[in-house]
Amino acid sequence: KRFVPFGLPPSKPPSLGSAAQPIQWGNTVDSWRLHHRTCSQRMPSVMAPKILSFARVPENGGDTDVPDAAQSELLQCPWVVPEDPLEAEWEAVRRTIDARELAQLEELRCVVQERGLDKHKACIGEGAAPHSQKAATLLRFLRARSGDCEAAAWLLEEALDWRADFDIDRKIREWRSEWAEGISPRVRVLQKYTFMAPLGLDLEGLPAVAIRHSVSDLGGLCREIGMETMLVYMAAMIEDQFERAHERMMER
Repeated sequence: KRFVPFGLPPSKPPSLGSAAQPIQWGNTVDSWRLHHRTCSQRMPSVMAPKILSFARVPENGGDTDVPDAAQSELLQCPWVVPEDPLEAEWEAVRRTIDARELAQLEELRCVVQERGLDKHKACIGEGAAPHSQKAATLLRFLRARSGDCEAAAWLLEEALDWRADFDIDRKIREWRSEWAEGISPRVRVLQKYTFMAPLGLDLEGLPAVAIRHSVSDLGGLCREIGMETMLVYMAAMIEDQFERAHERMMER
């Protein structure tokens, strides 16, 4: 994934309150949305959509925005989303990475299949996604291990083990229902004292989130609602961002 600097404008950003005084989220989030939009408008060259949304700086220092011959041929074809969701994701990723990394990604897919991860409980359980078959997921793990397919497969297996052991899919489903109702004590505590909130979408249509660690009391929140609740809350927010990013990827 690419690092996109936020780019503060000359004016001082809006106050984010203090740990001693709860923040009124309505005004604060609206202010940061305006602040984020202003920054985005000042940095079109950084935040505007690029052809190679998955591009990385190559080792030889070449231009990341110049597709190879295979990519050029793909990009000249109109984007038609395949009916099969997995094939659609593979096609979207195939259009945005170079031939070398695509070969590594396909090799990782073979390694994952050989390890039997397609039948892992985290991939076939109730409400689970086929993580081991998703191109974007495999690409993240591949890059996390610098193209080492064996290490990436091992890391993926560890992540799947954690998802299955923690039963994260069920807990997130239950948490989303609880959050929507908004009446349980732990939800009301988080709504008042949370230090994370979505700002909206950036110029690429991807979600932007404000995380204010400097004014948070994570220890106090864990004491009041429990560490597991805090973990599920944060995991649900991350999953929401991935879902929106996936939707945006399918629009291109």
